[in-house]
Amino acid sequence: MLIEGVAAATSAAVLGTVGYGILAPRSQFWGPVIVRGDASAPGRVALTFDDGPHPEGTPAILDALAERGVKAAFFVVGAQAVKWPGLVRRIVDEGHIVGNHSFDHHNFGIFWLTRYWEDQIARTDRVLADITGHRPAWFRPPMGFKQYHLFQAVRRRGHSVISFSRRAYDGVPTTPERVIGHIVPRARAGDIITLHDGMLTSTTRTLHAASLAIRPVIDGLGARGLAFARLDELIAPPPYVEELKTPEVARSQQGAL
Repeated sequence: MLIEGVAAATSAAVLGTVGYGILAPRSQFWGPVIVRGDASAPGRVALTFDDGPHPEGTPAILDALAERGVKAAFFVVGAQAVKWPGLVRRIVDEGHIVGNHSFDHHNFGIFWLTRYWEDQIARTDRVLADITGHRPAWFRPPMGFKQYHLFQAVRRRGHSVISFSRRAYDGVPTTPERVIGHIVPRARAGDIITLHDGMLTSTTRTLHAASLAIRPVIDGLGARGLAFARLDELIAPPPYVEELKTPEVARSQQGAL
């Protein structure tokens, strides 16, 4: 009985560790993950947005960011970029960063192997490079979930994994008030804050919570003495593999190879 009890406890501990490694945004179990920015930078935080672009969320959020003079990072789903390339171009044209958030954002992608993840990352890289002239060097796993095969693909593609230290929990149906409450009183210097500007077909949430909350979030954090930095000002890895080119220059250079 004692041996069985020890074995059961050991199995539970292993499963708990692996579960934490997969699910926890801060976990470094499978490899290096950037979770926070430089907290020594004077009271600065960075805003990031996932799952876009989408015409019901992205334009409203871009409008609010422009009004407040805030730059952000948008982790883009490749299939969404194919549908709305003009929104991706607008993101970059207005001084924001685009990162890779997989091509399909499949809810069960966590169970797939290295080849699947390499394809997901590579396809999105190509789409974003063709639209903007950038090839992203940042990858944010869908839902923040991580596993061994995903990290194998990330290493082969040469990306940095970017997570977050503060989230709005707006990946499910919620209200602007809840979004504000999750961020404004809790954010600290160096936080990487994530919200959602996109909506996937597999979800039922709306995008109104984030778009309605973004101005109060910016104002509320400002009232607390926190300023905003674009994410590349808070973390070391550069967001792109190459310097920014126009899409026309990028395509002409690719054709010359």
